[in-house]
Amino acid sequence: MSISVRHIITLMEKHVTELKQLPESSPKIKENAAAIKTLCDLMLDSDSTREDSQWVPPSPISAPPGFTGTLPKQNKKMDDEEEGNSDSIFDF
Repeated sequence: MSISVRHIITLMEKHVTELKQLPESSPKIKENAAAIKTLCDLMLDSDSTREDSQWVPPSPISAPPGFTGTLPKQNKKMDDEEEGNSDSIFDF
């Protein structure tokens, strides 16, 4: 999916219009300028990547042979000593 150059320019114009309305001491000046810079970088990067290479979707990963999609259940029976049912208060 690529963003059209026209859409990027429209966003840049929106930020420039907002900059024109702000007083010079406003902290939003830097925010809008950073947004314009980011949009410029996006436009420059999209042009260079479009010429250099095309996006190729990754190939699907197949499961190893014999894999059923579920893990086997392990039934482990505990001895009375492992359960902690002794007379000591330190057995958990």
